[in-house]
Amino acid sequence: MKSIVFGLIGIMAISLCDQAWATTDLEALGSPDVTISPSSGHPGTKVTITISNLPDISKENYPFPDLYIYLPFSQPFGQSLQSHCGGLDCFPVYTYNDALKHNLVNRTITFSLPSTSNPKPVFLNGMENSVCDIILNGKTVERFSTLCNSKDEPQGTYKINLAWTLESDLTKTYVVKTMQFTVTQGVPTQPIQTAENGDLIIKEYQNGTISQSVFYAKLRSLGWNDEQIRQALAVIGKLPHQMGSSGPDITLPTTDNSSVYNITKINLTNDSKVITPINDTNVVSTPINGTNMIKESVIASPVHDDTVVSQPPAISLAEQNYSWNNMVIILSMVAASVMVVAILFTKKIRRTRRNA
Repeated sequence: MKSIVFGLIGIMAISLCDQAWATTDLEALGSPDVTISPSSGHPGTKVTITISNLPDISKENYPFPDLYIYLPFSQPFGQSLQSHCGGLDCFPVYTYNDALKHNLVNRTITFSLPSTSNPKPVFLNGMENSVCDIILNGKTVERFSTLCNSKDEPQGTYKINLAWTLESDLTKTYVVKTMQFTVTQGVPTQPIQTAENGDLIIKEYQNGTISQSVFYAKLRSLGWNDEQIRQALAVIGKLPHQMGSSGPDITLPTTDNSSVYNITKINLTNDSKVITPINDTNVVSTPINGTNMIKESVIASPVHDDTVVSQPPAISLAEQNYSWNNMVIILSMVAASVMVVAILFTKKIRRTRRNA
């Protein structure tokens, strides 16, 4: 009986040894493809690592293997994800459980190098997020909110390792891929340019540091329309009624600082009106049909008013005198004719009496 028990124990021990020997041969697991882009850059550079063609490890025996990546960029600052990684950031990118679920899709890792020119971290869902955070297929693996924009990544060449590791003993590893990334000299810090939204222009006009024409021109160069400018004027109390002057608030003056009016000339005739813009205010006379002289009146109309109000032409004194003289001549001719007829009739009557 004892011999049978010892025999079974021996068989189980041999079986376990065989299994252990099979799983510890990490070299036989094969290697995926790895790319890094770019392969060099200054502090603040965004790095993308892609791991593809993952081998199927679902049929491996216990202890099961996992595929880890080791990132060295936080080592100079003494900050790493796990202590067993020797001061490096390490985390699994492909596990035995992934293989059982047939999760063999490509792994994409993104992060930016620490730099004093990086933007400040932002809060999202109660967590600080920065461009330096390590993200694996859309999931944040480690955060660097404090380190990200407080220091520059030191110059030098860094080695990125991809290695198989046993789940039961993370110290047993086998490196299957090594990539290099070279950190170059940092670029001078540039001040962050904020998009011009018109607030500064409005404040300058409100404080009187820019003229009205410059105020309109700058806002229109930013794509503002008349209604948006009118609203800005209302906010700072610069509409006509707010400044104690009369005029409609729904329209705006022109950007010409010299005048807010257009001079319009109207040629008036008995049958038509011709409107043409001019640059002077002199009253001139234009011959019509080579004979009559009709005076032209000059009026000033606001830019926003499209309707020109005109008055009927006044009859000149010369025209009045001309009509009166014609009437006198006609009446004189009629009177002379009547007198001639009366004289001839009188003479005829006298002759008739004499002959009788």
